Amino acid sequence: MTGAGPSVPGVVDGHAHVFRSAAASPRGIDELAPAEREAPAEELLARMADAGVQAAVLVALDGADDDVADAIERHPGRFAAVAVANPAELGTAGVDPVDTARARRERLPFGALRFRWLGEPGRPVADSPALPVLRWMAAEQLPLWSYLPPEQLRLLEELVGLLPDLPVVLNHLGFCPHDMWVDEHRRPRFDDPFPEPLVQRLVRLADAPSTYVLVSGQYALSSGEPPYADLFPVTRRLAAAYGADRLLWGSDHPWPSDVPGYAALPGLVPSALPDLDERGLARVLGGTARALFPRLAGPAT
Repeated sequence: MTGAGPSVPGVVDGHAHVFRSAAASPRGIDELAPAEREAPAEELLARMADAGVQAAVLVALDGADDDVADAIERHPGRFAAVAVANPAELGTAGVDPVDTARARRERLPFGALRFRWLGEPGRPVADSPALPVLRWMAAEQLPLWSYLPPEQLRLLEELVGLLPDLPVVLNHLGFCPHDMWVDEHRRPRFDDPFPEPLVQRLVRLADAPSTYVLVSGQYALSSGEPPYADLFPVTRRLAAAYGADRLLWGSDHPWPSDVPGYAALPGLVPSALPDLDERGLARVLGGTARALFPRLAGPAT
């Protein structure tokens, strides 16, 4: 396959987005995903075929599930789903969060739930209204797909101690999103994503054995061009802390799929982590994702 090499079978894209226009399927609208922008599942499948990628994890843009649910229904075995937690699941909407999550999962068989909020900063996570659904996720072994801003990181650090069996996947090398801007290629970008104190905290989170790191988003976090050598040091520190069995690759399609191009993205893993052996590379490029999302076709590596 392009980039990752032909010796890696069963590659899984661990983080991609598909969506239609807001007129065709109601969803949130912002600078990155304006009303008319589309990224249909068929486009992703075509790019996957060109790159030798077999399956993908689809992450909803927001709390609207229709586009991801439709893609999973029309392409069985090719996709797993990550839903975005709504106020109802977070326990802030006056309804039972666990009942709501269960009912939602009947409509969209999500295998993980993405969080941007875990509770009020300055208060213990044990007091969070989201704790009931987090306990349910731990019991069901549904990963928390973590995309938390800086002020939420302390709550996550508490949570992995409170619920050690809850799988947690740190999105995009674990950086905490802040001050996003959109570049000329219609991609999200972030400045100063990895201050040293943050990297140290991410490394310490590796002590929680159910915590994983998504190797993705380099295009948005780097100040250079592919293979994004300025991110090699932090990627290697995380790999040393977590090990290949707790790393997974994702494209973040569609944002980087034109520039630098989807087919170039799997190859960023061996470029950043040249010491991975064949098994380790296969694990990062598919095995970990298959272990976290059993609905994906094919054996785990």
